[in-house]
Amino acid sequence: MFQLSFLNASLLFFAIATILPLLIWLLAKKKPQKIIFPTLRFIKLSKEQEKSRSKLKNILLLIIRMLIILLVVLAVSRPMLSSPKLKPSGKHPPTAIAILIDTSYSMDYAERGKSSLQYAKDALKKINSKANPDDRLIPVSSDENWNLLHSQIYASSLPETLIDQLKITFHPLSLEEMLALAETKLAESQMPNREIYLISDLRIPPAELKTNIPIALIPLPETSEYENLAVISANALPQLVEKHNQQLIQFTVANYGSTERQDVLLKAVVNDIKLAEKFISIPSQSTITETIPVELRSDGWQSGYIEVNDERQIMDNRCYFAFPFYSKPRVAVISQSSNLPPILATVLRVYNSSTPQVISPDALSLSDLDKFQLFIVYNCGPLTSRLLEIFTTLQNRKSGILFCLGNNLPADLKSYLNNTFGLEIKDRTQKSITIDNINAHHYISSLVSGKPLKNPILADYWQALNKSAGVLISAQNFPLAVINGKQSLWLWNISADNNPFFIDPAFPVLAFRTLDYIAGSEIPETNAKIGQILTFNRLKLPTGEIITSRRYLATEPGIYIFEPDAPRSYAMAINIDYSDSEARTNFPKGVKNLGEKWEDKLFFSRLGHDLWKILLAIAFALMIVEIIIVKTEEARAK
Repeated sequence: MFQLSFLNASLLFFAIATILPLLIWLLAKKKPQKIIFPTLRFIKLSKEQEKSRSKLKNILLLIIRMLIILLVVLAVSRPMLSSPKLKPSGKHPPTAIAILIDTSYSMDYAERGKSSLQYAKDALKKINSKANPDDRLIPVSSDENWNLLHSQIYASSLPETLIDQLKITFHPLSLEEMLALAETKLAESQMPNREIYLISDLRIPPAELKTNIPIALIPLPETSEYENLAVISANALPQLVEKHNQQLIQFTVANYGSTERQDVLLKAVVNDIKLAEKFISIPSQSTITETIPVELRSDGWQSGYIEVNDERQIMDNRCYFAFPFYSKPRVAVISQSSNLPPILATVLRVYNSSTPQVISPDALSLSDLDKFQLFIVYNCGPLTSRLLEIFTTLQNRKSGILFCLGNNLPADLKSYLNNTFGLEIKDRTQKSITIDNINAHHYISSLVSGKPLKNPILADYWQALNKSAGVLISAQNFPLAVINGKQSLWLWNISADNNPFFIDPAFPVLAFRTLDYIAGSEIPETNAKIGQILTFNRLKLPTGEIITSRRYLATEPGIYIFEPDAPRSYAMAINIDYSDSEARTNFPKGVKNLGEKWEDKLFFSRLGHDLWKILLAIAFALMIVEIIIVKTEEARAK
């Protein structure tokens, strides 16, 4: 089957000029001059013979001139003839090509001693060998930063040093974005013959690539049998009853291969020290979730990763985590009472594993604030100016405070709590009330939400109306535990001994997570992903570099330290998007696969043989024929 295409199809419009000679001939036709001769019979016969000869000559010249115009227009439109029956031409016209190089992390998959990206680099070098000096080559990778520096128009070939600089990116551009950049660069080349080639494992392509420019896939070597393991999540499990140095890390490993993997080695690294190893077995096409214990050696923010031993694709072998740990959090109780209520004392003893320090409001100074991670306020007396300054400073620092109400609540402290938490606190009451709502969306209360309470009764509490409070627990629309940032308020009477809720199994969990949260010791529930924008004053990157640009787009996985060397420094684990780990090939519509022998199909794989020279040669031959006919007729007339 023959296929005819035009590089400059828009110029075919000028083929309408073919009819110009016909119009001229019709409009400019002259009537013969009348001459009277005495012998009319011979004149009439001669006239008919001459008229017949002249008409045939004029029609022939008209056809020749129309063909010349048509052939010239077709030649300028650059027709290309392709057919499987025709041998490909050894030459090609000057062509601008854009090469889309997939550098997403799946291209790091290695087989036969080479990664897919290395095969892609070899393909680029083969394209260099096929290019002519008049060709223009434009590389476009998945890395936006690389494109800003290197995605330019190169004459004849791509520099090999440029090819060697291609590397894996964890935050790749989509193929649509790469295609848009390629189309822009091809337009800048101002060359009529334009082509696009795609080098990709097609792991996450779009369903269709739409472009007016011919686009073809340069295939990578097929994998014999895809095998890949990935650690797709890793998190520290919360300690619910007491603090101890052994921490459980929960992780999930996925086996994307077609065979079961047995005795796979995993290791847990915390603060750059390998603390544990474990062997696991994973069925094919499945995931498993397990835990591994690690012995923490110091207080503060802990960061590390779980890593699986798998050499086919190493970019998704590791998953990072970060969490705070304090074996004995520094807790201070601001109170006028030297003896704390039994319930409060028990809660603090379980949380802190020791008796907390009780500080009188009169003895507390601003210099004491840096010594503790969180403050418990119970029976602090009236809100003095010193105490107000302490509370304001802690609030500005976003330090943790838990207000526990007792038998009495001074009016000035009540007003402060109302303003702080968005409440209107009424009077203390001993009318029993049943807890009927627990917030399922907050870290503090989410763990006990949805579970039935064995003792949901409170018989001694302070009534309050909700104006704009963040409610954690309520009963009959009366808030009983509220939160505002790192400050929390318990409206039940912590000193009462007739509150059945205090012996409910949910209460110690709720109390522990409240203290954990306001102290900033809670385990982060999710890890951030590549592509997240981070805001900060100072940021330490996984490479160790410290930046102060206030905003940063995370493009590398690892541990990011916010406000390093500051008292309130904290860490964040950022991981890759693991959707690129699974073996799958989605061939987009609009792309032609060049097949194994793609090197022989470059540049003319869809356009075929260029016919413009042949057409111009025929047009030139017709011009010569026209000249011969005209000169011959002129010679006869003499």
